[in-house]
Amino acid sequence: MTAETILRDKLATCTRIFAMQQMLGLFGHISAYDPETGRVYMSPGQGADKSTLGPDDILVADLTGRVLDGDQRLPIEWPIHTALHEARGDALAVAHLHAPFATLFGIAKREFRPVTLQGSLFSDGLPLYREPRLVKTVEQGANLAKLVGDKRGAFMRGHGITVIGHDIEEMLYATLILEDEARKSVAAASLGELDTLSPEECAAFDAEVAFSMRSARAWGYYCRLEQRWDRQPGSGVTPFT
Repeated sequence: MTAETILRDKLATCTRIFAMQQMLGLFGHISAYDPETGRVYMSPGQGADKSTLGPDDILVADLTGRVLDGDQRLPIEWPIHTALHEARGDALAVAHLHAPFATLFGIAKREFRPVTLQGSLFSDGLPLYREPRLVKTVEQGANLAKLVGDKRGAFMRGHGITVIGHDIEEMLYATLILEDEARKSVAAASLGELDTLSPEECAAFDAEVAFSMRSARAWGYYCRLEQRWDRQPGSGVTPFT
């Protein structure tokens, strides 16, 4: 299999997994970048059925947003992806989602802090992109990338989230962790003040050391679930337990 075939297949599979998890629907898109060819592979945006997306449905562009394969139309917020791929050598996969719980931290005036050991991956939090606008221009994409800096992504005010990974597996797992942290935070807040993990407690878990291994395991797990999914909205959601 060629590198393009592998990226197309993985990106399509990841799109379907996010759809199964109800994190991609009418809105949202993900991408992967091949630095050897300069090609950006991207899932379709608004209106595409993410639950049935296949490798042939993946869009291809360069870092300027120029379509390289056919006359397909990129998601309107393609600069999110190209800016981060260009700015960060380790940002080979990017997700922009309107995830139900993580998006709440771009709405509520509440600082995000990890509440579980897995969440210690985000020990230093995520910045908030404060512009309540779609990221449709190269300049806006560059501003977002500058804000993200060396973090794993950003919350986007009144909008959604953006998460990066060194590969598609890490991007998927990091995004699932972030959504799970947000879901647990929202649920636990109804019981009282959150007992968040301190930076020192997060460091003790050492999430970064084994993250690639954990991401590979999570990838295999969710791929198997997705293969058995009946494609019906809401029927395949499998949160962390």
